[in-house]
Amino acid sequence: LGLYNAWLDVLLREKGADLFRMKGVLAVKGIEDKYAFHAVHMIYKGYFMDPWAHEAPVTKLTLIGKNLDHEALRKAFMRCLATEENDNAYKDKLRFQTGDRVECNSESGWSPGVIVQLAYREPEFGVGFLAPYQVSLDNGRLIFCPSDDDMCIRLAAEQPPAKKAKH
Repeated sequence: LGLYNAWLDVLLREKGADLFRMKGVLAVKGIEDKYAFHAVHMIYKGYFMDPWAHEAPVTKLTLIGKNLDHEALRKAFMRCLATEENDNAYKDKLRFQTGDRVECNSESGWSPGVIVQLAYREPEFGVGFLAPYQVSLDNGRLIFCPSDDDMCIRLAAEQPPAKKAKH
């Protein structure tokens, strides 16, 4: 839902005046309920409804307006879907990879650790929120970084010495 919301923000900002009406339903990965939405120009309302129950989850979108490029809208919307290709594209944009040594800005200052997971999510996170990284800190704590920027996470200043091989 995070990718959809980002796409929607741009769509409403750039094409809101030309968008007479928009409606649809989304099948959101990891969520059992239908997400329904409608908009008139730049006024948007989205909400979760009943579970899909015995229906096959589907995503449907209808846009009515003027000066809309159907193919460009379709391609942009397709980049919002939870596919392996889109997941990989998201991970490729991240600055760090699993196993990288980093420092995370925590309540006790900058704490060193190792990235253990990309695109991390917990059930308690709000719908649409995906943490770029889960990090195992050197002090044993397991945390997530809410954003991929230097205020939150950075390359570790000192890399640990290489471990000596045992004979």
